[in-house]
Amino acid sequence: MTDQFNNLSNEQLADEIGNMNAIVSEQTERLDALKTAFKARNCSVARGKYFAVTVSESTSKRLDTKKLREALGDALDGYEIESTSLRLLVKAAPRLEAVA
Repeated sequence: MTDQFNNLSNEQLADEIGNMNAIVSEQTERLDALKTAFKARNCSVARGKYFAVTVSESTSKRLDTKKLREALGDALDGYEIESTSLRLLVKAAPRLEAVA
């Protein structure tokens, strides 16, 4: 498979992922703080020069499968769908000079 990262080693790719993860985490924190500040103003709509922001409330209901399993027991067999996904964990690696 050829992609834009095919010239990077696995180690270089790991570092790129870690760096980008740090940038995204920092920006996500800032975005969350901005959204919190907007909501705290009890403002439902604001239109800036480039973007409009609207706050709305939504409610959803989901099945509590644990309680459903407790109530129905084996009668629930055949109605559950199992899914598998890959999880990528990113954490800082100790520096080689720190280990030596």
